[in-house]
Amino acid sequence: MTEQRQPQDPFREITLSDGSDPIEKGIVRRVRRLDGTVTVDVAVGGLGGSLAERVVEQIRGAALTLDGADHVRVQPVRNEETTVDLPAVDRVLAVGSAKGGVGKTTVSVALARALDARGYSVGVFDADIYGPNVPHVLDVDGPILTNDTGQPVPLDADGVQLLSPGVAGGEPPTARRGAIAYGAVENLLAQGDWDDCDVLLVDLPAGNDDVVGALLEHVPLDGAVFVTTPFDASVDDTERTIGLFEEHGVPPVAAVVNMNRFVCDCCGEPNTLFDDPVDVDVPVVHELPFDRRLQRDPGHERAAEALKGVTATVDAYLTDLDEAVPDDAVDLRGLPPASQVRQLADDLAAAEPGETVAGVVEDPVAVEEDLPAAAGAILDEIRRSQPGTTGTLLTLSRRAGA
Repeated sequence: MTEQRQPQDPFREITLSDGSDPIEKGIVRRVRRLDGTVTVDVAVGGLGGSLAERVVEQIRGAALTLDGADHVRVQPVRNEETTVDLPAVDRVLAVGSAKGGVGKTTVSVALARALDARGYSVGVFDADIYGPNVPHVLDVDGPILTNDTGQPVPLDADGVQLLSPGVAGGEPPTARRGAIAYGAVENLLAQGDWDDCDVLLVDLPAGNDDVVGALLEHVPLDGAVFVTTPFDASVDDTERTIGLFEEHGVPPVAAVVNMNRFVCDCCGEPNTLFDDPVDVDVPVVHELPFDRRLQRDPGHERAAEALKGVTATVDAYLTDLDEAVPDDAVDLRGLPPASQVRQLADDLAAAEPGETVAGVVEDPVAVEEDLPAAAGAILDEIRRSQPGTTGTLLTLSRRAGA
Protein backbone atom coordinates (compact mmCIF):
# COMPACT_ATOMS: atom_id res chain seq x y z
CA MET A 1 0.00 0.00 0.00
CA THR A 2 1.58 3.25 -1.12
CA GLU A 3 0.48 6.75 -0.29
CA GLN A 4 0.02 8.94 -3.35
CA ARG A 5 -0.04 12.70 -3.59
CA GLN A 6 -3.12 14.13 -5.29
CA PRO A 7 -3.54 17.11 -7.64
CA GLN A 8 -5.01 20.25 -6.15
CA ASP A 9 -7.05 21.55 -9.12
CA PRO A 10 -10.52 20.63 -7.73
CA PHE A 11 -9.87 22.74 -4.64
CA ARG A 12 -8.95 25.74 -6.78
CA GLU A 13 -12.49 25.64 -8.16
CA ILE A 14 -13.83 26.60 -4.73
CA THR A 15 -14.30 30.37 -4.46
CA LEU A 16 -14.03 31.91 -1.01
CA SER A 17 -15.69 35.18 0.01
CA ASP A 18 -12.58 37.22 -0.78
CA GLY A 19 -12.22 35.68 -4.24
CA SER A 20 -9.37 33.34 -3.33
CA ASP A 21 -9.44 29.56 -3.18
CA PRO A 22 -8.51 27.12 -0.35
CA ILE A 23 -5.08 26.41 -1.88
CA GLU A 24 -4.19 30.07 -2.27
CA LYS A 25 -5.54 30.85 1.19
CA GLY A 26 -3.53 28.06 2.82
CA ILE A 27 -6.62 26.22 4.05
CA VAL A 28 -5.85 23.01 2.17
CA ARG A 29 -2.42 22.01 3.47
CA ARG A 30 -1.96 18.47 2.15
CA VAL A 31 -3.86 15.99 0.00
CA ARG A 32 -3.00 12.30 -0.16
CA ARG A 33 -4.62 9.00 -1.12
CA LEU A 34 -4.26 5.55 0.38
CA ASP A 35 -6.32 2.59 -0.86
CA GLY A 36 -9.16 4.73 -2.16
CA THR A 37 -9.33 7.05 0.85
CA VAL A 38 -8.45 10.66 0.08
CA THR A 39 -7.28 12.53 3.17
CA VAL A 40 -7.27 16.33 3.12
CA ASP A 41 -5.48 18.21 5.91
CA VAL A 42 -7.10 21.61 6.45
CA ALA A 43 -6.45 24.72 8.53
CA VAL A 44 -9.81 26.30 9.37
CA GLY A 45 -9.17 27.65 12.85
CA GLY A 46 -9.54 31.33 11.92
CA LEU A 47 -12.66 31.05 9.74
CA GLY A 48 -15.39 30.96 12.36
CA GLY A 49 -17.91 28.19 12.93
CA SER A 50 -20.45 28.52 10.12
CA LEU A 51 -17.92 29.56 7.46
CA ALA A 52 -15.51 26.80 8.49
CA GLU A 53 -18.31 24.22 8.25
CA ARG A 54 -19.29 25.40 4.76
CA VAL A 55 -15.69 25.41 3.53
CA VAL A 56 -15.02 21.92 4.95
CA GLU A 57 -18.06 20.52 3.13
CA GLN A 58 -16.97 22.19 -0.12
CA ILE A 59 -13.52 20.66 0.30
CA ARG A 60 -15.09 17.27 0.98
CA GLY A 61 -17.12 17.54 -2.20
CA ALA A 62 -14.08 18.58 -4.25
CA ALA A 63 -12.05 15.66 -2.89
CA LEU A 64 -14.74 13.22 -4.00
CA THR A 65 -14.11 14.27 -7.63
CA LEU A 66 -10.50 13.07 -7.52
CA ASP A 67 -9.67 9.88 -9.36
CA GLY A 68 -10.11 6.79 -7.23
CA ALA A 69 -11.77 8.64 -4.35
CA ASP A 70 -14.04 6.09 -2.70
CA HIS A 71 -13.97 7.77 0.69
CA VAL A 72 -12.92 11.23 1.91
CA ARG A 73 -11.44 12.16 5.25
CA VAL A 74 -11.08 15.84 6.12
CA GLN A 75 -9.00 16.41 9.21
CA PRO A 76 -7.53 19.52 10.85
CA VAL A 77 -3.80 20.05 10.86
CA ARG A 78 -1.94 20.08 14.16
CA ASN A 79 -0.49 23.47 15.12
CA GLU A 80 -2.06 25.03 12.06
CA GLU A 81 -0.49 28.42 12.75
CA THR A 82 2.97 26.97 12.17
CA THR A 83 4.70 27.05 8.82
CA VAL A 84 7.47 24.46 9.33
CA ASP A 85 6.31 21.03 8.21
CA LEU A 86 8.14 18.04 9.71
CA PRO A 87 6.36 15.01 8.25
CA ALA A 88 8.99 12.51 9.44
CA VAL A 89 8.87 13.75 13.06
CA ASP A 90 6.16 12.62 15.48
CA ARG A 91 6.82 14.99 18.39
CA VAL A 92 8.91 18.14 18.85
CA LEU A 93 10.10 19.24 22.30
CA ALA A 94 12.08 22.40 22.98
CA VAL A 95 14.82 22.60 25.60
CA GLY A 96 15.17 26.22 26.62
CA SER A 97 16.66 28.54 29.19
CA ALA A 98 16.50 32.23 29.82
CA LYS A 99 20.15 32.38 30.83
CA GLY A 100 23.25 31.19 29.06
CA GLY A 101 25.60 28.74 30.72
CA VAL A 102 22.96 26.98 32.82
CA GLY A 103 23.47 23.59 31.17
CA LYS A 104 20.79 23.67 28.50
CA THR A 105 22.89 21.85 25.90
CA THR A 106 24.06 19.37 28.53
CA VAL A 107 20.43 18.56 29.33
CA SER A 108 19.46 18.39 25.64
CA VAL A 109 22.21 15.92 24.80
CA ALA A 110 21.82 13.86 27.97
CA LEU A 111 18.04 13.68 27.49
CA ALA A 112 18.53 12.60 23.88
CA ARG A 113 20.84 9.80 25.00
CA ALA A 114 18.46 8.75 27.77
CA LEU A 115 15.43 8.66 25.45
CA ASP A 116 17.47 6.76 22.89
CA ALA A 117 18.28 4.20 25.58
CA ARG A 118 14.54 3.80 26.19
CA GLY A 119 13.96 2.85 22.57
CA TYR A 120 12.92 6.19 21.08
CA SER A 121 14.18 7.27 17.68
CA VAL A 122 15.67 10.64 18.65
CA GLY A 123 16.82 13.68 16.74
CA VAL A 124 18.50 16.82 18.05
CA PHE A 125 18.29 20.14 16.27
CA ASP A 126 20.79 22.76 17.43
CA ALA A 127 18.97 26.09 17.03
CA ASP A 128 21.67 28.14 18.75
CA ILE A 129 23.01 30.00 15.73
CA TYR A 130 25.14 32.23 17.97
CA GLY A 131 26.99 29.42 19.70
CA PRO A 132 26.14 26.01 18.24
CA ASN A 133 28.02 23.57 20.46
CA VAL A 134 25.87 20.42 20.29
CA PRO A 135 28.24 18.87 17.69
CA HIS A 136 31.15 19.41 20.06
CA VAL A 137 29.26 17.92 23.00
CA LEU A 138 28.19 14.91 20.92
CA ASP A 139 31.71 14.65 19.48
CA VAL A 140 30.66 14.63 15.82
CA ASP A 141 32.17 16.51 12.91
CA GLY A 142 30.65 17.82 9.70
CA PRO A 143 30.17 18.81 7.12
CA ILE A 144 26.52 18.03 6.64
CA LEU A 145 25.90 16.41 3.26
CA THR A 146 22.77 16.57 1.12
CA ASN A 147 20.71 13.83 -0.48
CA ASP A 148 19.65 13.55 -4.13
CA THR A 149 16.95 16.17 -3.67
CA GLY A 150 19.23 18.66 -1.93
CA GLN A 151 18.01 18.06 1.62
CA PRO A 152 20.62 18.23 4.39
CA VAL A 153 21.08 14.76 5.89
CA PRO A 154 21.42 14.71 9.70
CA LEU A 155 24.68 13.45 11.14
CA ASP A 156 24.61 10.16 13.04
CA ALA A 157 25.83 10.52 16.62
CA ASP A 158 25.74 6.89 17.73
CA GLY A 159 22.08 6.54 16.81
CA VAL A 160 20.97 10.11 17.53
CA GLN A 161 20.28 12.27 14.47
CA LEU A 162 21.79 15.75 14.55
CA LEU A 163 21.53 18.92 12.49
CA SER A 164 23.37 22.05 13.60
CA PRO A 165 24.43 25.31 11.96
CA GLY A 166 27.79 24.62 13.60
CA VAL A 167 28.54 21.92 11.03
CA ALA A 168 26.59 23.31 8.09
CA GLY A 169 29.16 25.04 5.96
CA GLY A 170 31.45 26.24 8.72
CA GLU A 171 30.93 28.46 11.74
CA PRO A 172 27.97 30.82 11.24
CA PRO A 173 28.44 34.57 11.75
CA THR A 174 27.23 35.51 15.21
CA ALA A 175 26.14 38.96 13.97
CA ARG A 176 23.06 37.57 12.24
CA ARG A 177 19.85 39.00 13.66
CA GLY A 178 16.13 39.04 13.02
CA ALA A 179 14.75 37.34 9.94
CA ILE A 180 18.22 36.52 8.63
CA ALA A 181 19.13 34.65 11.81
CA TYR A 182 15.83 32.79 11.99
CA GLY A 183 15.85 32.06 8.25
CA ALA A 184 19.19 30.30 8.55
CA VAL A 185 17.83 28.14 11.37
CA GLU A 186 14.43 27.44 9.78
CA ASN A 187 15.91 26.42 6.43
CA LEU A 188 18.13 23.82 8.05
CA LEU A 189 15.36 22.49 10.32
CA ALA A 190 12.53 22.38 7.78
CA GLN A 191 14.61 21.01 4.91
CA GLY A 192 16.37 18.36 6.99
CA ASP A 193 15.99 14.76 5.84
CA TRP A 194 14.93 13.47 9.26
CA ASP A 195 14.52 9.69 9.37
CA ASP A 196 11.31 8.73 11.24
CA CYS A 197 11.98 10.56 14.51
CA ASP A 198 9.75 9.65 17.45
CA VAL A 199 10.88 12.85 19.13
CA LEU A 200 12.99 15.79 17.98
CA LEU A 201 14.66 17.87 20.71
CA VAL A 202 15.29 21.50 19.74
CA ASP A 203 18.18 23.01 21.72
CA LEU A 204 17.25 26.69 21.83
CA PRO A 205 19.51 29.72 22.18
CA ALA A 206 19.52 31.36 25.58
CA GLY A 207 16.97 34.10 26.17
CA ASN A 208 13.90 35.08 24.19
CA ASP A 209 15.51 36.64 21.12
CA ASP A 210 14.53 36.67 17.45
CA VAL A 211 15.26 32.99 16.88
CA VAL A 212 13.30 31.78 19.93
CA GLY A 213 10.32 34.00 19.14
CA ALA A 214 10.24 32.90 15.51
CA LEU A 215 10.57 29.23 16.43
CA LEU A 216 7.61 29.59 18.78
CA GLU A 217 5.52 31.03 15.95
CA HIS A 218 6.60 28.73 13.12
CA VAL A 219 7.62 25.33 14.54
CA PRO A 220 5.00 22.80 15.78
CA LEU A 221 6.28 22.43 19.35
CA ASP A 222 4.49 19.85 21.50
CA GLY A 223 6.05 20.97 24.78
CA ALA A 224 9.17 22.33 26.44
CA VAL A 225 11.69 21.42 29.13
CA PHE A 226 13.20 24.43 30.89
CA VAL A 227 16.66 24.56 32.42
CA THR A 228 17.71 26.95 35.17
CA THR A 229 20.18 27.29 37.99
CA PRO A 230 18.90 27.99 41.53
CA PHE A 231 20.10 31.62 41.34
CA ASP A 232 17.17 34.02 41.83
CA ALA A 233 17.72 35.96 38.59
CA SER A 234 17.85 32.75 36.56
CA VAL A 235 14.67 31.42 38.16
CA ASP A 236 12.80 34.72 37.59
CA ASP A 237 13.83 34.80 33.93
CA THR A 238 12.84 31.18 33.51
CA GLU A 239 9.37 31.94 34.91
CA ARG A 240 8.94 34.68 32.30
CA THR A 241 10.10 32.32 29.57
CA ILE A 242 7.58 29.68 30.67
CA GLY A 243 4.85 32.33 30.41
CA LEU A 244 6.00 33.25 26.91
CA PHE A 245 5.84 29.64 25.77
CA GLU A 246 2.38 29.16 27.26
CA GLU A 247 1.16 32.29 25.45
CA HIS A 248 2.14 30.53 22.23
CA GLY A 249 0.31 27.36 23.23
CA VAL A 250 3.44 25.38 24.15
CA PRO A 251 2.88 23.56 27.46
CA PRO A 252 5.70 23.15 29.99
CA VAL A 253 6.66 19.52 30.53
CA ALA A 254 9.21 19.93 33.33
CA ALA A 255 11.99 22.12 34.67
CA VAL A 256 15.53 21.04 35.44
CA VAL A 257 17.32 22.85 38.26
CA ASN A 258 20.95 22.32 37.39
CA MET A 259 24.00 22.45 39.64
CA ASN A 260 22.17 22.99 42.92
CA ARG A 261 24.30 20.46 44.77
CA PHE A 262 27.39 18.34 44.44
CA VAL A 263 29.06 15.46 46.24
CA CYS A 264 32.46 16.26 47.70
CA ASP A 265 35.28 14.23 46.12
CA CYS A 266 37.16 14.17 49.42
CA CYS A 267 34.59 13.13 51.99
CA GLY A 268 31.64 12.02 49.90
CA GLU A 269 29.28 14.42 51.65
CA PRO A 270 26.49 16.04 49.60
CA ASN A 271 26.64 19.84 49.55
CA THR A 272 23.76 22.15 48.68
CA LEU A 273 24.83 25.44 47.11
CA PHE A 274 21.52 27.29 47.50
CA ASP A 275 19.32 27.04 50.57
CA ASP A 276 15.90 27.99 49.17
CA PRO A 277 14.01 25.40 47.11
CA VAL A 278 13.27 26.40 43.52
CA ASP A 279 9.60 26.85 42.75
CA VAL A 280 8.62 27.32 39.09
CA ASP A 281 5.23 26.93 37.50
CA VAL A 282 5.68 23.60 35.72
CA PRO A 283 4.17 20.14 36.40
CA VAL A 284 7.44 18.61 37.65
CA VAL A 285 10.73 20.11 38.86
CA HIS A 286 13.84 17.91 38.78
CA GLU A 287 17.26 18.56 40.26
CA LEU A 288 20.42 17.72 38.42
CA PRO A 289 23.57 17.77 40.57
CA PHE A 290 26.89 19.04 39.38
CA ASP A 291 28.71 16.03 38.00
CA ARG A 292 32.11 16.52 36.36
CA ARG A 293 31.75 13.40 34.24
CA LEU A 294 28.33 14.44 33.02
CA GLN A 295 29.55 17.97 32.29
CA ARG A 296 32.48 16.64 30.31
CA ASP A 297 30.49 14.05 28.38
CA PRO A 298 26.67 14.40 28.43
CA GLY A 299 26.52 11.73 25.76
CA HIS A 300 28.04 9.16 28.11
CA GLU A 301 25.94 6.29 29.43
CA ARG A 302 25.86 8.09 32.80
CA ALA A 303 23.42 10.51 31.19
CA ALA A 304 20.62 7.96 31.33
CA GLU A 305 21.13 7.56 35.08
CA ALA A 306 21.65 11.26 35.83
CA LEU A 307 18.48 12.27 33.96
CA LYS A 308 16.44 9.27 35.06
CA GLY A 309 13.70 11.39 36.64
CA VAL A 310 13.55 13.93 33.80
CA THR A 311 13.45 11.16 31.22
CA ALA A 312 10.61 9.40 33.02
CA THR A 313 8.61 12.64 33.04
CA VAL A 314 9.22 13.26 29.33
CA ASP A 315 8.47 9.61 28.52
CA ALA A 316 5.14 9.79 30.36
CA TYR A 317 4.28 13.06 28.63
CA LEU A 318 5.00 11.65 25.18
CA THR A 319 3.01 8.52 25.99
CA ASP A 320 0.01 10.61 27.07
CA LEU A 321 0.17 12.56 23.82
CA ASP A 322 0.25 9.37 21.77
CA GLU A 323 -2.53 7.68 23.72
CA ALA A 324 -4.79 10.72 23.37
CA VAL A 325 -5.17 9.83 19.70
CA PRO A 326 -4.73 6.07 19.11
CA ASP A 327 -3.36 4.90 15.79
CA ASP A 328 -6.79 3.78 14.62
CA ALA A 329 -8.51 7.08 15.51
CA VAL A 330 -8.78 10.33 13.60
CA ASP A 331 -8.12 13.58 15.46
CA LEU A 332 -11.06 15.85 14.66
CA ARG A 333 -10.32 18.56 17.21
CA GLY A 334 -10.42 21.92 15.48
CA LEU A 335 -13.15 21.06 12.97
CA PRO A 336 -16.63 22.54 13.50
CA PRO A 337 -18.85 20.13 15.51
CA ALA A 338 -21.12 19.50 12.52
CA SER A 339 -18.09 18.54 10.43
CA GLN A 340 -16.90 16.20 13.18
CA VAL A 341 -20.29 14.47 13.14
CA ARG A 342 -20.24 14.24 9.33
CA GLN A 343 -16.72 12.77 9.31
CA LEU A 344 -17.51 10.12 11.91
CA ALA A 345 -20.72 9.21 10.09
CA ASP A 346 -18.85 8.92 6.78
CA ASP A 347 -16.11 6.81 8.34
CA LEU A 348 -18.73 4.51 9.85
CA ALA A 349 -20.46 4.17 6.47
CA ALA A 350 -17.14 3.17 4.91
CA ALA A 351 -16.54 0.51 7.57
CA GLU A 352 -17.56 -3.12 7.31
CA PRO A 353 -20.54 -4.42 9.34
CA GLY A 354 -19.41 -5.16 12.89
CA GLU A 355 -16.34 -2.90 12.65
CA THR A 356 -15.64 0.21 14.73
CA VAL A 357 -14.33 3.68 13.94
CA ALA A 358 -12.90 6.15 16.42
CA GLY A 359 -12.33 9.89 16.62
CA VAL A 360 -11.17 12.45 19.17
CA VAL A 361 -13.46 15.47 19.68
CA GLU A 362 -13.64 18.43 22.06
CA ASP A 363 -17.36 18.28 22.90
CA PRO A 364 -18.53 14.66 23.02
CA VAL A 365 -22.02 15.56 24.23
CA ALA A 366 -22.76 17.73 21.19
CA VAL A 367 -21.31 15.17 18.79
CA GLU A 368 -23.11 12.22 20.38
CA GLU A 369 -26.41 14.10 20.21
CA ASP A 370 -26.25 14.51 16.43
CA LEU A 371 -24.52 11.27 15.45
CA PRO A 372 -27.60 8.97 15.45
CA ALA A 373 -29.39 11.12 12.88
CA ALA A 374 -26.25 11.49 10.75
CA ALA A 375 -25.24 7.81 10.83
CA GLY A 376 -28.70 6.32 10.66
CA ALA A 377 -29.53 2.66 11.20
CA ILE A 378 -25.96 1.44 10.73
CA LEU A 379 -24.93 2.98 14.10
CA ASP A 380 -25.01 0.33 16.80
CA GLU A 381 -23.25 1.88 19.79
CA ILE A 382 -21.19 4.89 20.87
CA ARG A 383 -18.56 4.37 23.55
CA ARG A 384 -16.78 7.25 25.23
CA SER A 385 -13.42 7.33 26.97
CA GLN A 386 -11.35 10.23 28.27
CA PRO A 387 -7.78 10.09 26.93
CA GLY A 388 -6.71 13.49 28.19
CA THR A 389 -7.81 16.94 29.26
CA THR A 390 -8.18 18.41 25.76
CA GLY A 391 -10.27 15.79 23.97
CA THR A 392 -12.52 12.77 24.29
CA LEU A 393 -12.24 9.55 22.30
CA LEU A 394 -15.50 8.34 20.78
CA THR A 395 -15.69 4.79 19.41
CA LEU A 396 -18.57 4.00 17.07
CA SER A 397 -19.70 0.45 16.29
CA ARG A 398 -21.37 -0.39 12.99
CA ARG A 399 -24.37 -2.68 13.31
CA ALA A 400 -23.43 -6.25 12.38
CA GLY A 401 -26.28 -6.75 9.94
CA ALA A 402 -26.22 -3.28 8.39
